[in-house]
Amino acid sequence: MILKASVITNYVSLALMSTFTLMAVANNQISVFYIVYLFWFDEILRTVSKFVFYIFKKQFIQNQLVFISNIKSKFFLLFVYFVFIVIFFGFIIDWKNQDLILINFEVLLFQSSMFNFTLITFIVRELFLFFKNEYETVSGNILLSKGIIVLHISIIIGMLIWGFLPKNFYENSNSNMLSAIVIVPFLLLKLFFEIKTSKN
Repeated sequence: MILKASVITNYVSLALMSTFTLMAVANNQISVFYIVYLFWFDEILRTVSKFVFYIFKKQFIQNQLVFISNIKSKFFLLFVYFVFIVIFFGFIIDWKNQDLILINFEVLLFQSSMFNFTLITFIVRELFLFFKNEYETVSGNILLSKGIIVLHISIIIGMLIWGFLPKNFYENSNSNMLSAIVIVPFLLLKLFFEIKTSKN
């Protein structure tokens, strides 16, 4: 079976994202905010790209009214997510750990090299899909799109980690083992949904 160019592009993007994320883990340059915010950025870039696609290439869209309506709804939902992710994951859960707060600020200010490199791979992916006219139609139910599902579950996992891990373990530790234990479930979740739906 020959894979579509868009599927191959998505696989390459996932491989690079995983590589940069694991490098951040190895160098203790990652936090729960880092990974959840990265997933949010992935989804906002997808949404912005589809909005630009609608503006310049709407002839490729079968139901334009549904398409743009879902895009607007998705922007609103992602804005709500942004506020919650920054306040809760960026500040509240890491407040007692200065190292994690510093990482969060670096991510917010685009001073994290691993985070920035990953964003670049997302942008390259979206540019490729735009020029190849291979955007999928936005799902009628935006709450069931793969990116939104990943965000939903990631937020739940993040809250469970904060609520159930021993506070001394999470707030005071700064080790590769901690990073791996906390971050790997997020990464596996992302890979599962992306690979499962990439051929749909």
